[in-house]
Amino acid sequence: MKILHTSDWHIGSTLYGKRRYEEYQQFLSWLINYINLNSIDVLLIAGDIFDTALPSNTAQKLYYQFLWDITQSSCKHIVITGGNHDSATFLNAPKELLKSLNIHIIGAITENLEDEIISLTIADEPIIILAVPYLRERDLRQNELGETYEDRNKKIVSGIQNHYQNLIELIDNTQIPLIAMGHLFITGSKTQHDDGERELYIGSLAEINAHIFSPSIDYFALGHIHSAQKINNCDHIRYSGSPLAMSFSEHKQNKKMILLETIPHENKKPQLKIEEIIIPSFQNMLKIKGDFPFILDKINTLKQDNTAIWLEIEYTGKTKIIDLKETIFSLVENSSIEILKLKNPYNYPESLINTNFNQNLEEIKPLTIFEEKLSNTSFSDEEKNNLIHCFNEILQQVQDNDINE
Repeated sequence: MKILHTSDWHIGSTLYGKRRYEEYQQFLSWLINYINLNSIDVLLIAGDIFDTALPSNTAQKLYYQFLWDITQSSCKHIVITGGNHDSATFLNAPKELLKSLNIHIIGAITENLEDEIISLTIADEPIIILAVPYLRERDLRQNELGETYEDRNKKIVSGIQNHYQNLIELIDNTQIPLIAMGHLFITGSKTQHDDGERELYIGSLAEINAHIFSPSIDYFALGHIHSAQKINNCDHIRYSGSPLAMSFSEHKQNKKMILLETIPHENKKPQLKIEEIIIPSFQNMLKIKGDFPFILDKINTLKQDNTAIWLEIEYTGKTKIIDLKETIFSLVENSSIEILKLKNPYNYPESLINTNFNQNLEEIKPLTIFEEKLSNTSFSDEEKNNLIHCFNEILQQVQDNDINE
């Protein structure tokens, strides 16, 4: 049996306001082709299918067209779990209809725990999948008067651990390969600066360690982090990462999927062979950082190569150039080069330059602004930490609100 693990598609996402539907169409077409060429049996999508809770009509069309196309492919089953960017209500709305096409959707934690256990048999090979969606804090704990932040964090970690353990205890046959899905941040995973992801922790930054999960899990198919990686050098605990670069900081990354293949053993539990699959890039991207001569040289080289590419340019020269934007944008006129972002520190107000806060408003995360404001207050470090925890809790509750409910 061949199982493909992917996540964090973020269909409908933009890059500095640039729509990326063409890239998504190319990726989904490539994925269908890969599935057919390699006789993939099961596809796992571990959360954040969409970039927003209310995706555009075009994003929905891409999604549903893909689901239809894949039912005509070699793939026998699709398992989709909700992420923190997804609306559970939206994902779950057609789940009963899609289930008839062997598309299994778990948009949010279920009332009946057994609904998150998906048992599949393909060509006489059984497999069990724990289809666990993004677990919101309200799913894991109840507020109690007077509880400390440490107690709250312990309850979050304990709630996640217990959720998986309770699922495992419902499984009778331990000789069947067990794959768990999850959409969460595990301590030790690496992120890229400005990777487009919201605050990665639940609530007050509780740390989830890989060791809290049962060793009976043969493979952990993770989503939430956009960089493909294994956790703590464990081959069987992996983030597949996003198929598209979600920011210019990822432009040098090889985007990946994870291919699992069951290896039968006589009278023993089948093993899982794990292989990384490189996803081709569907849009050239480059970040250029330097003074004006350096930027000019890079752009001229790209023009000579007739390269179709998106650029993020950061000017670091010490000389203030009044018409820098107009000059640089004129360099790419009538070419296949498109500048999506130009960062020029001389465009920022002096107050922001003095605080090393050299970003446009749309780039700045709310928590970053709050921390910057706190740094100029007389609160003690302990008071600042408590305020950050409170702010982050409110922020998480706002982000977790399902606008479709």
